[in-house]
Amino acid sequence: MVSATIHDVAATAGVSITTVSHALSGRGRISETTRQRVVSVAAALGYQASTHAQQLVTRRSRILAIQIANSVDSVAGAALVPNSEYFLEVLNGAAEAAAQASYAVLMTPPNADPESLDAFAIDGAILVDPRGDEPFFRTHRVGGFPLVTTGRPIAVPKNVPVVVDNDLVAAAEPMLTHLHDNGYRRPAIITTDTSRSYTFDLVTGYTRWTVAHGLSPMVVELDEPPTLQGTARALGELLDRPFPPDAVLTTSENLALGVLHEAQSRGLDVPGDLGICSAVDSGSLQLTSPQITGLFVHPREVGRKAAEALMALIEDAAETQHTIEIPVRLNARASTQRDQTL
Repeated sequence: MVSATIHDVAATAGVSITTVSHALSGRGRISETTRQRVVSVAAALGYQASTHAQQLVTRRSRILAIQIANSVDSVAGAALVPNSEYFLEVLNGAAEAAAQASYAVLMTPPNADPESLDAFAIDGAILVDPRGDEPFFRTHRVGGFPLVTTGRPIAVPKNVPVVVDNDLVAAAEPMLTHLHDNGYRRPAIITTDTSRSYTFDLVTGYTRWTVAHGLSPMVVELDEPPTLQGTARALGELLDRPFPPDAVLTTSENLALGVLHEAQSRGLDVPGDLGICSAVDSGSLQLTSPQITGLFVHPREVGRKAAEALMALIEDAAETQHTIEIPVRLNARASTQRDQTL
C-alpha cells in the first residue's frame, strides 16, 4: 500500500502544502477550523508528516541553536553546560518544546557566533543569561535570524525580540520577608558578576528592601567563575565586620552550598547563628543538613517558553518585541527556620 503524501492531504483538504505543514506542526496563523480539517484528513489518509518533508516545504532546517553564554562553571570555562541543575532544566525544557514541534536543538559552545553556525543553517537561536558582549552580539550577522534570550543583556544593552525572564527584583522581597519573619535582622547577599540581569536584579531587589527597612546593604560580589575558596573568603569578609550578618542570601545554589560549608567549618550553627537562602533552588539544596531554602524559578518552563517563542518568531518574524515573565516560588526549608531553634 502506497503511503499518503503531503500533496494528497493538501488536495483532499483543499488547501496548500504550506497550510498542511503549519496545521500539522501547530505553527503558523491559520484558523482552527482549517487546522482541524487538515488534521482529520491526514488521520483519515494515514499521513505522518516527516521532518524532511517539512524542511522542503518551508525551506527551513528546523534546527534551533542554544548557547549558555560565557560559562560560569568553575571546572571548565568553555563547558557547554555549567555544573548547575538550573541550566540542565532550561535545556530540557527547550528540547522538549522543540521536539514536540519537530525541531532539533543544537548546543553550541560559549564562543560560537552565527557565522560559525552557517554549516548547520539554523533557523534561530536561544541565548541563556547573556551580558550583551557575547559573539552572537558582536557579529554583523545579528538580526539575520530570530534570537530569544533568557534574561536580558544589560552590560552591553541590546535589543532582543523576545526575552524570557523571572521578575527577580520583586522576587527578592519574599525571600527577605521570610528571613525577617524568622527572626533575622541583618541579611547580606553574596553574588557573582552583576553584569548579568539575574544577579543585577537580585542585588537591586535586595538593596531596595534593606534600604526601605532602614538597614545598610551588605553586598559581596565574586568574579566568575565562583569557587569554594572565593565563597569562603566572601563569607569571612562579612563575618569579620563589626556588625556581621545573621543571614546570607546567595544568587545561586552553588554559592549557598559554599556558604553552608564555610559556616559549618567555622563552627556556626545553621540556622541558629546564620540563615542561608538561595535565589536559585535545586535538588542539591535538599541533600544538605540542614536543607537549604531556595527560590524555585521554574527553569524547565523558562526553556520551554524560550523555545516556543523562538519557533513563533521563525514562523512570524513580524511579532513585536516583548518579555515573557515566568513566576517564582519560595521553598522554605530548615536553613532559615530560626524560630524553631530558639
